[in-house]
Amino acid sequence: MPRFAYSFLTGCLLFCACSLAPATACASQLSVVTESLPPLNFEESGSVTGYSTEIVQAVLQEAKLAAPIELIPWARAYQRALQQPNTLIYSMTRTSERDAQFEWIGVLSNRQIYLYKLKSRTDIQVKTLTDAGAYKTGLVREMASAKEFMRKGQFPDYVVDYAPTDESNMKKFLMGRVDLAIFQNWSAAFLMKSQNRTMDELEPLLLIDGSSNYYLAMSKNSDPELVKKIRKAFEKVQQSSLFDKLRLKYLR
Repeated sequence: MPRFAYSFLTGCLLFCACSLAPATACASQLSVVTESLPPLNFEESGSVTGYSTEIVQAVLQEAKLAAPIELIPWARAYQRALQQPNTLIYSMTRTSERDAQFEWIGVLSNRQIYLYKLKSRTDIQVKTLTDAGAYKTGLVREMASAKEFMRKGQFPDYVVDYAPTDESNMKKFLMGRVDLAIFQNWSAAFLMKSQNRTMDELEPLLLIDGSSNYYLAMSKNSDPELVKKIRKAFEKVQQSSLFDKLRLKYLR
């Protein structure tokens, strides 16, 4: 069979497969990306799970949509959602910079970001954000908390060390490769537990941000009908008892 004819036939078959299943989105129509940010989203036994993940899975089920959840470094997930239509992304902070760049589906959880040090590091003295400029701080690239820390402190790049994930940032922090680190409070507790350590070893120095929330969002150039369906499903799930059940499961 000529290559053109084969490609044409393949395209027709794909089109028919999607059109014959209107209640379920074709895999090529919807993608879902997230980062490792436990306990909100993380990988366990080869599957993506967590507080936010279970909410997103419930939303997709309510909307009768099927798409695998891809857990990748935040910088890649963020760029994918900026550029690729019909891409869901979570758990993402809503900022003024991002506001017009995405379709905001709904709030997943509140968010408190702290600057931490190890209690054992008595040599570190930080009373104000300006003081942090004297030390090396661990951040995760492209995260809103990292951008906020750099913006508020007006720090040069050489005072920070970027990691691809929260887990790698915590490991470097505990190994002493950075002096300070930025973490969401729930994430810090979860990561310390996963390393068989306790939160008693950490000292929160400054609240970097306690006024924002984590959202489920979608790429701006997405199919309006798909956005509408997902937003409606989110509202339905939000009215159920699932959020409260998951808070007890993951956020204690």
